[in-house]
Amino acid sequence: MMDSPLHHPLPPYGTLLGAWRTGAAHRRRQQPCQDAALWQWQETATGTHLLLAVADGHGGSHYDRSEQGARLAVVEGLRLLSEWLQAFSHPSQLLNSWRSDFARFLQRRWRAAVLQHHAQQANEEEPAAENPHDPEDPTAIVRRYGATLLVVLVQADRIYAGQIGDGKLLRIPQGGPPCEPLPADPALLGSETHSLCSEAVDKLWQSATWQRQDDETLLFCTDGLSDSFAGPEEFYRFAESLPLLLQERGSETIARHLPEWLDRYSEEGSGDDMTLLLLHPTLDAGV
Repeated sequence: MMDSPLHHPLPPYGTLLGAWRTGAAHRRRQQPCQDAALWQWQETATGTHLLLAVADGHGGSHYDRSEQGARLAVVEGLRLLSEWLQAFSHPSQLLNSWRSDFARFLQRRWRAAVLQHHAQQANEEEPAAENPHDPEDPTAIVRRYGATLLVVLVQADRIYAGQIGDGKLLRIPQGGPPCEPLPADPALLGSETHSLCSEAVDKLWQSATWQRQDDETLLFCTDGLSDSFAGPEEFYRFAESLPLLLQERGSETIARHLPEWLDRYSEEGSGDDMTLLLLHPTLDAGV
């Protein structure tokens, strides 16, 4: 996993910055952060690629290993995407597979990693009579690790995004309103979300691709942050303010302040864990 706060120049794509924090409610209950984030810089014969993943463990008694589930999700998501970049050299191959097959392979890989982790932890489990989970039922085991996942691939001319669950991805053009290429599923109500532990993840997978814009800031976050605002409009106004702040104060300064911002939003808002990553197209002077 990455250090927090994060500030990393990634020419020619700009600067990647971010932070992830244990939520106020989790701190009060002495629970760990159930968010996870990971990024990878990859060179191939077709160019330079930035791979990003953000996951959010569900928490609660039914998902008592969702912290590990989120960590396994970002690791397996980027590992699979890295392999696909090597396997599909032509953009059309990658695009078609991204839309139709990635989620199916992802769920298979994540599920295998979960079951392997469970087997490694088996000797440390409480006796079966005291364990509320069925130690032999693979479905029950996988459910304990339930998590969402947002995966993004940034290339010189195109961006690929896909997710299972309620993570947020915003495109923020310079001087324009944000847009959400992966809008929330209207069938879900309240805090409901799809999950890597759901059945038939390939049917719940959302994906989008678009031409990369040189002046566009990308925002990635877990729902702990977006849920801390009174509504989508307030969250969008917060997002729209970020490019100007980054230009005026510099990305390194903003990166230093992100942890305290997230702590405040959690304390005054959702109380949940929070992860925020920003890919800002401008490099600070002197970088």
